[in-house]
Amino acid sequence: MICLFGGTFDPVHHGHLHAARTVCDALRLNEIRMLLSARPGHRAEPGASVEHRWRMLVLACAEDPRLVPDDTEVQRARRLGRPSYAVETLEALRVEAPDAVVCWVLGSDAYRQLETWHRWREMFELANLVVLRRPGTPLQLPAELERITTERRCRDVPREPAGRVLVLDAPMKAISATEVRRILASAGAAAEARIADLLPPAVYTYITKYHLYGVVSDA
Repeated sequence: MICLFGGTFDPVHHGHLHAARTVCDALRLNEIRMLLSARPGHRAEPGASVEHRWRMLVLACAEDPRLVPDDTEVQRARRLGRPSYAVETLEALRVEAPDAVVCWVLGSDAYRQLETWHRWREMFELANLVVLRRPGTPLQLPAELERITTERRCRDVPREPAGRVLVLDAPMKAISATEVRRILASAGAAAEARIADLLPPAVYTYITKYHLYGVVSDA
C-alpha cells in the first residue's frame, strides 16, 4: 500500500505527526509519505517559505522512521511555475504503480472542502480516501459529496487500488497551524511553555534560529 498525507505543514506540528502515526497504526503501514505542498491552489500563501517548511518537515519526520518526507509536489510546482494539484500527484503515481493500493489521507475539515479541489471527482478514481474524524463528530458533507461518500464508504482497510472512502474515528490532537503561528508570534514565558505541547523540539529550535512566524530570539 502507498499512503500519502499532504499538507502545507506551516509549520509541521504534533497534530500532524499524531495523525500520521494514527493512520500507520490503523492501516498497519510501514511508512506514510508526508507530502509537502508548495502552495495548494485552493489555499492562501503559506507563512513560511517552502524551503523552510521542507527543512522543518525533515526534522519532524526524523522522530519516526515510518514518516517519510516527500517533496514531489514542490518539485512539480517549481517545474511548472504554478501550484501543484493532488490529482496530478496521483496521476503520476498511477503511471509508476498502476495496480498498487493507494490511499490519500485528509482530515474531516479538509474533506468537507473537497469540492473546492482541482478535478476533485477524479481523485476517487485514482486513490482511496482516508478521512480522519474525531469520534462522535458528524462529517456534515455537502449533498453531492455525501452521496459519493455513502456509495464508496468501506468499513475496513481498503484492498482495492482506488475508489473507496474509509472514515477513521481517531482521538486527534486539537492543534491548528493557525493557532501555532499565533502563539509563536506572542512574546513571553506563557507562549514558550505552550510550545512544547505543539511542536517537536527540533522544529521549534529551527523556527527560533531563523526567526520564522514573528519569533524574536536573542540566540
